[in-house]
Amino acid sequence: MSEHEFGAELLDTDRIERGAKSYLISSGGKIIAILTLVISVLITFTDVTLSGDISYSLMTTLVAMLIASYLMFFSLEDAGERLGEESEGYRTALERYRTARARIGADMIPRLRDFCTRYSKNELEYRRLTLLTEHGYTKDDYIRYKETGECEISRCKRIFKRYERMSSAALTPQVLLSPDSERRECELIDPQKYKLLSLILRLIPSTLCMIFTVSVILSTKDGMSADFVLDGLFKLSALPIVGLRGYSEGYSYVKNRKSAWLETKSRIIEAFLSEAE
Repeated sequence: MSEHEFGAELLDTDRIERGAKSYLISSGGKIIAILTLVISVLITFTDVTLSGDISYSLMTTLVAMLIASYLMFFSLEDAGERLGEESEGYRTALERYRTARARIGADMIPRLRDFCTRYSKNELEYRRLTLLTEHGYTKDDYIRYKETGECEISRCKRIFKRYERMSSAALTPQVLLSPDSERRECELIDPQKYKLLSLILRLIPSTLCMIFTVSVILSTKDGMSADFVLDGLFKLSALPIVGLRGYSEGYSYVKNRKSAWLETKSRIIEAFLSEAE
């Protein structure tokens, strides 16, 4: 096999794999519906009873299932995000963002700070005016309320309180210029300073899981009859549903929300560049 044929075969394999994952995501609702139908059949043709007492065995089983569900959900949610990052929509949004960001020079950062401050202020004013307009009020109505403290309608006081509680979004050069930026009060923060604490916090769920798994003693149950097998299948039936839901959520998050956020930042940077030029 030539090098060209080998490379083409790898591309075909990768394309088939991505297609299979995308099909799994798009068919997630159908798969969950089928699993629900299977569970319903099990319930219909078997005697279903609820445990009257909360025994130690029931509690340990519940904790084990909860831990397995959380691990499966977040693991597959991360896998879904990786698949979402391979989608055409996300790649297009990321390429547009990188192109816009590359045009920001170091000498433009001070002007970018001023632009971010003005943009946040204008965006807050827009949201406030939108709130008033949606409920049939104007800025003059709010000013009159502040001067007199009186409202013609009882609900207007609630609307004006919401108006006052609105705050501006945190928009800084660090937020605009970092693809995966975290919300911080200041952009001059060395991530190395909080690296150890962040790693420790991320280890907490895995540590709790390890403590539980080490403390559990497994032993085979006597009398593994058909009833026992059905009972076990019913208890395990929630895991694939939780896992598939996590996979779908991760994919949708990147394809929709994360892509939209990149598009928003691209438009803001492009607006700044147009103003600067």
